[in-house]
Amino acid sequence: MKVGFIGVGMMGGPMCRNLIKNGHQAVVYDISADALARIAGPSTEQAASPQAVAEQVEVVFTSLPMPADVAAVILGANGLAAGARPGSIIVDLSTNAPAEVQRLSAELAKQDLALLDAPVSGGVDGAEAATLAIMCGGKQRDYDRVKPLLDCMGKNVFLVGGIGSGNIAKLCNNMIAFCNLAVAIEALMLATRAGLDPRVVTDVIKAASGDSASLKRVERKGLKGDWQQEFSVDLSHKDLTLALELGRQTDTPLPFGAYTYTLLQQARAKGWGTDDLGGIQRLWEAALGTKVRG
Repeated sequence: MKVGFIGVGMMGGPMCRNLIKNGHQAVVYDISADALARIAGPSTEQAASPQAVAEQVEVVFTSLPMPADVAAVILGANGLAAGARPGSIIVDLSTNAPAEVQRLSAELAKQDLALLDAPVSGGVDGAEAATLAIMCGGKQRDYDRVKPLLDCMGKNVFLVGGIGSGNIAKLCNNMIAFCNLAVAIEALMLATRAGLDPRVVTDVIKAASGDSASLKRVERKGLKGDWQQEFSVDLSHKDLTLALELGRQTDTPLPFGAYTYTLLQQARAKGWGTDDLGGIQRLWEAALGTKVRG
């Protein structure tokens, strides 16, 4: 099947390649020439605009960093809506505000175009290995139509509910992950300052009740002082901003989320926004004059 893919960067690139590995062809667009070069191949065709992508396919995937980028690609000049044929489906793999996804869906419905919000979790490693968790919001018939394609990119694919539901689930997931990361860093700083090797303590916790994917992230990056980006502070700040806004809309207090949001703000103020999320460990290290290393 020929599909469209908009945004073939750090996450979108591996997801698109997994579609190709499963026998599909891709018409791709990205503003980055480097990203397009990495995805180039005999089963890939580059298009001049999102509109040009939509004119050639019935299913288009988008994987973009910010809500404004999604809106511009879908409804902007030379966007997907300008080129898509009636009955086409746009599957947005980005993390977005549920209300914004619902707005986009309503606009697309005026042209008989469908939208699924389908944010993903699992990081670059999961995108490469096609083991992502993909949480979808939208109509059952649209989900059923694209499920075989989503299975090429993820190991666990869910239809959570109506449009916007995928992003609600994703924001809940990310808030847990970010808060877990912050407390994992705190705990390993405590272990270090109490005289223990944080790598040994990490091995212990991984075999005990405190284990988490966030702890493994600290082990993989923080204990090496490796702040090269996998998922940036800036994107984490964006996601937690959306989660806190959803909390305000639903009158749900989120004190742990708010505290972690403050840490992300502090990291961005120090110019670490493009660092990996695990780089917030440097806040503790700078404040206490202690490095958490194995």
